[in-house]
Amino acid sequence: MTLDEVLAEINGRVSYLRAVTSVATDEWSSAGGAWWSCAKLIDDRAVLSAVIERTKDGFGTDDVGVAASLFTQAYAFRVTSISLAAHALGLPVPAIVPDQTAVRLDKPRPSAVALLDAPLGRPDASLLAAGVIGAHLAPFVAAVHDAFRVGERLLWGNVAASCAVVYRAVEGEAGDPNEAAAVRARAAAFVAAEPRFAGLGEFSTLDRGDAHSWHWDRTNCCLWYQTASGSYCDNCSLRDADEVREERLRALTEAPS
Repeated sequence: MTLDEVLAEINGRVSYLRAVTSVATDEWSSAGGAWWSCAKLIDDRAVLSAVIERTKDGFGTDDVGVAASLFTQAYAFRVTSISLAAHALGLPVPAIVPDQTAVRLDKPRPSAVALLDAPLGRPDASLLAAGVIGAHLAPFVAAVHDAFRVGERLLWGNVAASCAVVYRAVEGEAGDPNEAAAVRARAAAFVAAEPRFAGLGEFSTLDRGDAHSWHWDRTNCCLWYQTASGSYCDNCSLRDADEVREERLRALTEAPS
């Protein structure tokens, strides 16, 4: 398969999981555009700091540490989305090398990803974690942690939760129970292969009759509740576990058959 075919297959399953493979010269940040090299964000502290500072109003906070947490969570989802979705579906996986990957920053959070030169491979879970997390997200988390007063464990909890969101999105569109089970197995293998995720959450399945739902139960908080919205994520560790379970059961009961 080609990269374009992989992207089409993923987008056909989950419409908001998409990427571009080229960016016009005048769209790059140096020319006043909205696209930023991931390598630039990771390697240039001044650039990273300026970018995250500008997200505060959009996130509804005057605390740059909160903005850094939420930006990291959104960045992790966007840059890993195609690689992890490909893995979830058993497709060839595109690499996300920082200097060949870019994100569009026209909103508080990264709104799109560009895979500019993404060779395809079929890595096992350990190699996938090494490429997606070790080679890209680990230096990004280190850069954010170095630039802002925000906990490293909190940032890694955000990364783990964002990766889980990608797998859950694909699992939710599975064509049959066997495919859904395969997605869940690949997700579990990926999480288990990444030692930085240890203790930060786990997948759980809830069943009611023939209906089921699959969740990521995180053990820390992204600080969203400290924004103007005052809201908690549906799987926030600060929420009562019984309340969360009842909410999920109601959603299963009310889901169309």
